[in-house]
Amino acid sequence: MKVLYRKLWRGIWTSKGQFFAMALVITIGISLYVAMSTTYSNLGYAQERFYDDNNFADHYFHVVHAPEGVAKQIANIPGIEKVTVRIQQDVAVIKEDGTRASARLTSYPLPLNQQVNSVELEQGRLFEAYPANGGAEALVDPSYLEANGLSFGDNVEIIAEGRQVPLTVVGTAIGPEFVYAVKDLSAMVPDPKTFGIFMIPLNQAQEVFNLPGQVNQILVVFSPGADTDSIVAQIENLLSSYGNLASYPRKDQLSHSLLDSELTSGRIMARFFPIIFLTIAAGIQIVLLRRMIRMQRSQIGIMKGLGFSNSAVVFHYSSYALAVSMIGALAGSSLGLLFSQSLNEIYAMYFNLPKVEGYHFQVVAYSFILAAAVGLAAGLSASMPVVSINPAESMRAQPPGKTSRNMLERLPFFWQRLSPLWKMSFRSVARNRMRTAVTVAGVVAAVSLLLISFFMNDAIDYMMKQYYDKEMLYHYLVRFDQPVRTSELLSISRMEGVNRTEAFIEIPVKIHYNGRTVEDAVNGQAEGNQLKMPSDNEGNPMAIPEEGIVLGEITARKLGAQPGDLVTVETAYKMGEPLTTELPVVSINRQLFGSICYTSLTQANRLLHEADLVSGCMLLVDPGQAAAIEDDLSDITGINSIASRQKEIDNITSLMESSILFVGIMIFFSLILGLAIIYNSIVMSYNERKKELASLLTLGFTHTEVSGLMLKDTLIQAVPGLLIGLPTGRWLAVFYISSVSTDMFTFPVVISPFSYVLSLLVGLSFVLTGYWLATRGLSTLDMIEMSKYVD
Repeated sequence: MKVLYRKLWRGIWTSKGQFFAMALVITIGISLYVAMSTTYSNLGYAQERFYDDNNFADHYFHVVHAPEGVAKQIANIPGIEKVTVRIQQDVAVIKEDGTRASARLTSYPLPLNQQVNSVELEQGRLFEAYPANGGAEALVDPSYLEANGLSFGDNVEIIAEGRQVPLTVVGTAIGPEFVYAVKDLSAMVPDPKTFGIFMIPLNQAQEVFNLPGQVNQILVVFSPGADTDSIVAQIENLLSSYGNLASYPRKDQLSHSLLDSELTSGRIMARFFPIIFLTIAAGIQIVLLRRMIRMQRSQIGIMKGLGFSNSAVVFHYSSYALAVSMIGALAGSSLGLLFSQSLNEIYAMYFNLPKVEGYHFQVVAYSFILAAAVGLAAGLSASMPVVSINPAESMRAQPPGKTSRNMLERLPFFWQRLSPLWKMSFRSVARNRMRTAVTVAGVVAAVSLLLISFFMNDAIDYMMKQYYDKEMLYHYLVRFDQPVRTSELLSISRMEGVNRTEAFIEIPVKIHYNGRTVEDAVNGQAEGNQLKMPSDNEGNPMAIPEEGIVLGEITARKLGAQPGDLVTVETAYKMGEPLTTELPVVSINRQLFGSICYTSLTQANRLLHEADLVSGCMLLVDPGQAAAIEDDLSDITGINSIASRQKEIDNITSLMESSILFVGIMIFFSLILGLAIIYNSIVMSYNERKKELASLLTLGFTHTEVSGLMLKDTLIQAVPGLLIGLPTGRWLAVFYISSVSTDMFTFPVVISPFSYVLSLLVGLSFVLTGYWLATRGLSTLDMIEMSKYVD
């Protein structure tokens, strides 16, 4: 066997270029598998542990307000394992420089450890229910603390019930419901400078909001095997007299939904991308080994004549593929572990989870098993013809294979117009169908991955332009603590530099239709509003009707409602029985994030049995006076939040820069895949056609003409791959988006013409680069040297 091992290493050294090109493809596939699997295993483990340690709620109930004692009534319902009542409300924060931020003030009963949705202290100390200094103490999320330059012992000023309340920061903490800390879906990405999570004791929250003995949220954890639908119905019935605003399960909780979506997409990518690279690598190995066996037919006969068994010879050639896979697995797992550290850092920017970094040796072991399986499958598949080789017959040259006219030869009009060199190239490609198929498939895969990489940027650009340039046209969006009369907007509209003021009201509702119920929000817009426009399926702005309702696309799909149907809209604006109104569905609007329904401001007020109420306004201002206007708005205590459209755009742009790393890596890997495919294909073609090339040189062809013949072979295989890769890439983008889309958000499949052109140009560049690398030695060979290969 030592003889076969020496022969194996000689074979590897002789074909070292092809060997390492194949190993590089395996390396990329394994590195993607290890990096993504490790990252998402860390993320999933951190989520699971964090949720379990802090009793993450199974269901949420929001009310106007209810007595604390309701917790005991709910706890007595069979199937309830834990219940926690609390106060949660968004408040305005006045920074030291006078600008505004907003915070989700969340209260926690003490002791904390057994409560639903408890928190994990990161730094500092826990707040006290009755501090010695008599003030109120708070924990803040670490991102807000860092982004705003706060230290322990600093005071933060919030506005609650129309008055300023100081809170002393005593520590930082994270909670399972705030892993992805955004105010709502419209925020798109976290902005810790303008939005944070503040945590205080329940008794302090009751004092801040003037709600002694009252709460506005109930969180429950169900017992294993409990009938959750029945329990939810009982709790909703119990809370109906307290203004039951909303009720939703864990899967619809904003932070969890976004994190779960990221984990789902991660699991898909951790399987999808590596499979592409490993499948192409297996195809290359099969083609190369079959060619090697064909070229070494006489050597195989000699080995058999010397007593080597079929299994020994098969294992010898399979070992070549196995060596490729093992080197690729070793390099790929090392590279993947390094890559996973970068991915962990990126996710730490978005998700507030306990830091979990580790090398999952199970993932590394799986990567070696996967690579070995690919190598053995390719090796055995290519080496089985060895069994049929007879030692005596192998001494004679193998007779030419059976050939037939290719497809183009059956088209005389086209075929007769080709030059002899083009005819030779087409015949060569047609004779080697397996190699051609693998080459075309490899180029298709490389171009598809390039297009998907560019698509990610196109989708983000489209969403930014659609959302901020077509739908959200205001400069500032102002929300009040409580609904106010329209007349109270006069002082804002008269500020110097305010060019346009548009009122709106946002109402949480339940929409019923045909036995189905969906919780949503209705946005009431004043007639003639132009600063916030819903869009149809084509992305064009829609008019908001005076009567009726415009349903969000996701809500309409859940309800099964169409334009012309009557839906029942239920709202619990005040304590007592909810208010219901029947409205016709006028149209359906498409939204990238979440689902909001639209109606006129007048109709929205009718839902509440009110008139002339608004919850906020949108402002179009003189850009030169924007800062002064924002300062003036910050002085109004009744304002809950001030959202700057430009600051949101800047924040998203800044955070999206981190995605450039991932896109760049995918483009680089796509280039390597394309290069490896083209290089191996040309080298195999060159080695098989040495006799033919020598004959051409003898007949007077120049080295440039012979090199051109190899280029024609390459283009015949590469061009179909480049062209097929474009629609394949789009189809893969559609498949990926459909796999990760949720009720919370969906990405549009938008690929710009520039991305198609760029994918083609980059694809053509790796084709030509691979051709150049493979044919560099051709011009240095003279006719005498090449003639040695002629029989």
